[in-house]
Amino acid sequence: MRFFILLYNIITTLLLIPLSPVLLIWALNPKYRGRIWQRLGYTLPQLNKGREPRIWIHALSVGEIASSLPLLTAIRRQMPNACLILSTTTRGGTAYAAARASSIVDHIISFPFDLLWPVKKYINRLTPDIFILIETDFWPNFTWQLKYRNIPMILANGRLTARSLQGYKRAAFFFRPLFNSFTTLGVQMASDAANMRRLGVESKKIITAGNLKYDLPSPSAAQARKQPIFNRPAAGGPLLVAGSTHAGEEEIILRAYERLRKDIPDLELIIAPRDIERREAIERLIKGMNLTNGRRSKGSSKGLIILDTLGELSTVYAMADIAIVGGSLVAQGGHNPLEPALHGTPILFGPHMEDFAEISHDLSNCGGARQIEAAELLPALRDLLNNPEKRRKMGVRAANLIRHNQGAARRYVKIIKESLVHD
Repeated sequence: MRFFILLYNIITTLLLIPLSPVLLIWALNPKYRGRIWQRLGYTLPQLNKGREPRIWIHALSVGEIASSLPLLTAIRRQMPNACLILSTTTRGGTAYAAARASSIVDHIISFPFDLLWPVKKYINRLTPDIFILIETDFWPNFTWQLKYRNIPMILANGRLTARSLQGYKRAAFFFRPLFNSFTTLGVQMASDAANMRRLGVESKKIITAGNLKYDLPSPSAAQARKQPIFNRPAAGGPLLVAGSTHAGEEEIILRAYERLRKDIPDLELIIAPRDIERREAIERLIKGMNLTNGRRSKGSSKGLIILDTLGELSTVYAMADIAIVGGSLVAQGGHNPLEPALHGTPILFGPHMEDFAEISHDLSNCGGARQIEAAELLPALRDLLNNPEKRRKMGVRAANLIRHNQGAARRYVKIIKESLVHD
C-alpha cells in the first residue's frame, strides 16, 4: 500500500505541473475561486468550540447528499452535541446541501483535492474523530492519511454490483487495500456484501445495513396535499409531476400532456429538470408546441410549471396525483423513486432505472409503481387518471414498501457510536 501511495503521488505531481495553469485560471475566476481555494486547504471554517465528537460526513454530489440526510438527521437527534461537518465535491451538491442540510450540520465545506498538502491541511484543521463516506468517492491520499492517524472510517450505503465487481477486480491492487483501510464497510444488500468478499475485502469489516434512502422522514401526504403550495387550491385539477427530467424526456412528457388535456382541460403538469440551468431550453420546447408555462422562481402557481428551484421536489411530489421519475425514459439510469413513494403517490418510470434497479424492481413488484416504455406513457397516464382507486392502491403499496425497509440510519448511528468508543 505504501509503495502504491508513493507511486500515486509521483504520478499526480507530474500531472499537476502541466495542469497548474488551468488550476490558476480557475482559482482567479470568481465563479470557481472560493471552492478552488478551499479545496486546496485554504479558507476552511473555524469549527464550533465545545461540540464533540467531530463527525465528518462526505457526500459526492446531489444523489449522495440525498442519501445522507436520514443519517445526518439521526446523528443530530441521538448525538445533539456532535460537531457535524458535511463535505461535497460538486457545485450542485454544495447548493443542494445548503438547501437541505444547513439546519442539521454545523459546517458545509468542499472536499479537498487528493494531494498530500491540502489533505493534511484539512485533517489538521478539522481533526475529525470519525469519517463517514456516503456511497462512493474513494481517494488514496485521503484514505491513507486517515488510516495513518488511526481515525475510524465508515462506508455508509455502499454498493458493489456484479457489473461493477468486474471493473474493481481489474484494479484489485488498488481497491482491495483501499476498502480494507476502512473500519467498517456498510452496504445496502446481501449481494453487495458477497461481491465485497469476492473482491477480497475482509469479511469482518462488511455489514449489510440496508438502504439509507428508505429512511426518509414521514410527513403526512394528506396534510401536504391540503396546503396551498404555489397558491394552488386543493380542489384544482389533476396534477402530474415529472421529477429530475433530462433532455429528450420533456418532449415525451409534454406530448402526452398535450393529448391528455383534450379530455382533461384542467390537467396540470410540473416539470422539475435535473439541471435547472436547462429551464430556457425547456421553455423553448414548450413554446414550439404552442403551449404556455410559468416558472416556480417567478411565482407561477397553475397550469404548466417549470420547477426551477432547489429543495422543493419532495413537497411537490406530495401534491401530485401521479409522479413520473426522470432519467428513465431516456438512457440516464433513472433517479430515486422513493420520494414520491414516501408520499403515497403512484409512480411511473421508464425502462432505464439501472441506478435504482433494486428499488424500482421492489416498487414494481409490490404494485406501487409501473415500469413502461416511452411510447406507453400516454396510455399509462390515461389509465391512472381515469381510475382514482387504482391510483390510491398504488400509492398505499409504495408507502408501505418504504415503511417495511426503514432502519438503516439507526444501524449506522449504532456503528458510529461503537467506533467512537473503540477509537
